[in-house]
Amino acid sequence: MANQQQKKQALLGATSAKKQIKRPANKKPSPQQLQRQQQLLRQQQLAQQATQAEQPKKFNTKRWGTAAVLLIIAILFPKPQLITYEKLGMVAESVYWPGLPGLNPVLFDSNLHPRPALDRNTLYLCVEENNPDSCQRYQIVAKKGFFAAMIKLISN
Repeated sequence: MANQQQKKQALLGATSAKKQIKRPANKKPSPQQLQRQQQLLRQQQLAQQATQAEQPKKFNTKRWGTAAVLLIIAILFPKPQLITYEKLGMVAESVYWPGLPGLNPVLFDSNLHPRPALDRNTLYLCVEENNPDSCQRYQIVAKKGFFAAMIKLISN
């Protein structure tokens, strides 16, 4: 009889043959086991809540730290200005960056070296950086802020 079942299984293929698995009888957990499981579930839920509460604080701390650093940089570093200057009826408009300590000021669209006297609305443009005789004096007509300078730089 076992021989016939093997032949049927071989003809039908392995997919139709099912193995019978012995399952253990269902035992009801003891009250102590139920209490342990409930305690474990509570501890897992508390741990999840604690980690969820900590994650936004770390994210907010990073966000505020980054914002503070950017604000300090924006305050300390000089920002470019759009200045309009003239001499003998010739008017020009350039983006002027006042530079940093140790770095000279720059006109972005000129090879000349600027020497500003912005408090007197005067700009000296020099051909040679160290020779004051090569400088030309220009009157500053208008000064515009950072956003106007950025628009001018981007549009050119």
